[in-house]
Amino acid sequence: MKQTVLNTIEELYHNGDFGYVLFNYVDTEVWSEKFINEIKEIYVDNLTDFNYSKCFTLFIQPSMNPKLKIGTNEFNSFIKENGYLTGILVYISAIAPYASIKYIKYEHAENEIEIKEQYQPFDESTKQIANKIINYLEKENIQILQEDLLEITVPNISLELKEEDVTIFNCLFEDSY
Repeated sequence: MKQTVLNTIEELYHNGDFGYVLFNYVDTEVWSEKFINEIKEIYVDNLTDFNYSKCFTLFIQPSMNPKLKIGTNEFNSFIKENGYLTGILVYISAIAPYASIKYIKYEHAENEIEIKEQYQPFDESTKQIANKIINYLEKENIQILQEDLLEITVPNISLELKEEDVTIFNCLFEDSY
């Protein structure tokens, strides 16, 4: 599996530039619409931005919570009043058939909102939603990559923001410092 993913990345990065195509021709709503239609009782905050990303980025939370967009005053107020908010961050590569799932917990601590990320659910409701997301992605022939694979350094690749020690995650999903 590792070699298959590395070969895909090498082929993409040495033979193509997809930033322009992603930014100008890809419908950023396609996956949020699919999830909303397929999985009931969720709210999807579409964070997709192809400036330094090569993926669709979706923050998904149970619909029992108010429909909150990350970073808004309503979002921050909800966390301050309730102490925390959990959700699932889904990355779906726009350049290869792979996805990554992280579990997120926003917490109010010392007058600030802190974020915790991990690859295991924080609670049962996000675990159940994640299982539905995983099953749906697998039906769509999107393979979920696990943390150990995502952290592998890709040889001979340099990105705009991350020039050294570029990982599989950086290549398929997000370029970052």
